[in-house]
Amino acid sequence: MLKIEGIKIATINSKIKYKNRDDLLLIYLPKGTIAAGVFTQSDIVGDCIITARQNLKKGLAQALIVNAGNANVFNGKLGQESVNNINFTASDLFNCPQEHIYSFSTGVIGEVLQDKLITDKLPQMVQNLEQNDISWQKAAQAILTTDLTDKKISKEFEISGEKIKINAIAKGSGMIAPNMATMLSYIFTNINIDQKVLQQIFSQINEVSFNSITVDSDSSTSDAAMIFSTKKAQNPEINDINDPNLNIFKKNLQEIMIYLAKEIVFDGEGAQKLIEINVKNAKSEESAKKIAFAVANSPLVKTAIAGEDPNWGRILMAIGKVAEKIDPNKISIKIGDNNIVTNGIKDDSYDENKTHNYLKNKEIYIEINLNIANFNRRVWSCDFTEEYIKINKDYRS
Repeated sequence: MLKIEGIKIATINSKIKYKNRDDLLLIYLPKGTIAAGVFTQSDIVGDCIITARQNLKKGLAQALIVNAGNANVFNGKLGQESVNNINFTASDLFNCPQEHIYSFSTGVIGEVLQDKLITDKLPQMVQNLEQNDISWQKAAQAILTTDLTDKKISKEFEISGEKIKINAIAKGSGMIAPNMATMLSYIFTNINIDQKVLQQIFSQINEVSFNSITVDSDSSTSDAAMIFSTKKAQNPEINDINDPNLNIFKKNLQEIMIYLAKEIVFDGEGAQKLIEINVKNAKSEESAKKIAFAVANSPLVKTAIAGEDPNWGRILMAIGKVAEKIDPNKISIKIGDNNIVTNGIKDDSYDENKTHNYLKNKEIYIEINLNIANFNRRVWSCDFTEEYIKINKDYRS
């Protein structure tokens, strides 16, 4: 991971849930850091999400705090008090407004968060703040819950001769179905950019990355994706959405966010295969999205792929249940390079053995061509295995 000037990191074991690993993350951000973000659209959310939405109106950030093991959701007044206590303690330590503190919780819903376990650790964490490869590695690991692997990526490129750096971490494995960005992801950069422009492009890229994944069709109460920029790079400030330099930044940021989104799906609870579903030539982008997610979320499709069974009738079932006024006689479907359906009927070249062998791969591509108009949407999903049931059956054990 890259060293981004001014950012410092500390992790620690708070014993909120996990006894033998760090489960609390603190990232210090230098004064003047701007923030942009997107949050879950669920009607039941954690108090940290409510507070973060409010804080984002200021657009400034000086610290990020994340605990794993307890989501602090559905706890009434106690939930908000926990967030207030955490944010107040951090703002006091960093001598900044509470509105510049972003704290997030992930884990079990409906259990009271013992915020004192966090606030008592923060002074020690402030003393231990640093930034190196190990601290970024620890940051990526401290936010995990049922994840099997940490998720992190960095990129460096130039704008106007200045080095622009991006580091990003994410967590997510279950309760993954987008209705904004579904999981936790935090991205850090040094680009000199206006906050409103950053928010606009972040929301746009979110739609084709974190908002294009699903594991189990369940949206979390605590989803958040945020990007923070120290603005310490010496590039001319990007304050216009039409600035040509913005295209360079957007390209690299989109690559990072899509990479993390796919990593989340690949690490889906019990998942063995990554599935990419590309719906083409739909009547609208929204229609393409609905159809793509109907296939991506279908337990019958997901279990067929887990079993490497080329039961393509399940794909047709999922397409049809969305009621998007398609023409069945125009549909064409491919699995990998294998033509399955062409113009509404099984393709003459269809080879079940060849398709079955293709489904042995770890990455599966499904193309659905509706041949109606010219709107497309791509989403990512994963297969369903018995391990998904086992993980969730034993989650609180």
